[in-house]
Amino acid sequence: MVGSRQAVLVEVSDRPLGEHAVRWAADEAALRSLPLRLLYVQAGAAITLPDAEPESRAHTWATHIHARGETLLREARDQALRHHPGLEIDTELASGRPPRVLREAARSASLVVLPTPRHAVADSLFTPRDEADALTGHPACPVVLVREPLPGVPDDAPVAVGADGSPSARPAVDLAFEEASLRGVGLVAILVRTPRDAGRTDALAEARADLSESLAAHRERYPGVAVRQDVLVGDPAAMLASASRHARCLVVGTRRRSGLREALVASTSRSLIHGTDCPLIIAPAPSAP
Repeated sequence: MVGSRQAVLVEVSDRPLGEHAVRWAADEAALRSLPLRLLYVQAGAAITLPDAEPESRAHTWATHIHARGETLLREARDQALRHHPGLEIDTELASGRPPRVLREAARSASLVVLPTPRHAVADSLFTPRDEADALTGHPACPVVLVREPLPGVPDDAPVAVGADGSPSARPAVDLAFEEASLRGVGLVAILVRTPRDAGRTDALAEARADLSESLAAHRERYPGVAVRQDVLVGDPAAMLASASRHARCLVVGTRRRSGLREALVASTSRSLIHGTDCPLIIAPAPSAP
């Protein structure tokens, strides 16, 4: 088992995207000097059935499930160690509803990485669908939704971040600068104005000034990160999704007041979950004052 340090948690999957998620999580753990926790969840079936007869069908099925899960975890561990020898790794084989198991595991994680497309799991990680799955409070760590990278995106592609200057965007900007610094790449800060807002006199000039001011402290803290500022006009989801085609990852924030379900299910966030072409990092909501 890993020590008291909060690990980077990744859901191990038997889908091809699972390998990309494990690689992303292993890289993050190594960059942040944190342990890596590999979690495989067998949905809707018990891993062990102590009351079942050894010759019974139930016992045979449970044994098969356990063996399959152990194989996937072993393969994921081997993959992570190939890229980062010596990385501290913990594995866990669990059973139950994946959203519930993942939400519980996220309580003690520094970062949660999920392979996509598994949107139902991603949605319900933040907000329960019934009382039995109720989760007190909000996940306090970032969540990364990893999909297969687009061909032609270079290794030094920048980190993109939605930066509208609101309190909910601040953790996203913090995380984006940290990620860019750790990865040794640049950062693109994107502020999107709707056509109605942009139609006011000097609206875009004000937006550029606001964006520059909101990034000033981060520029001082991360002098090695090259920053580009883009003020765009259009639908926020469409503009951010378009930017994701050329980015290493896209970082967005959430709003605590409206709840994470509202933030994710709202049109912009929902479109980003389903429409980004790079890993989507959802920063935690800012702490209540």
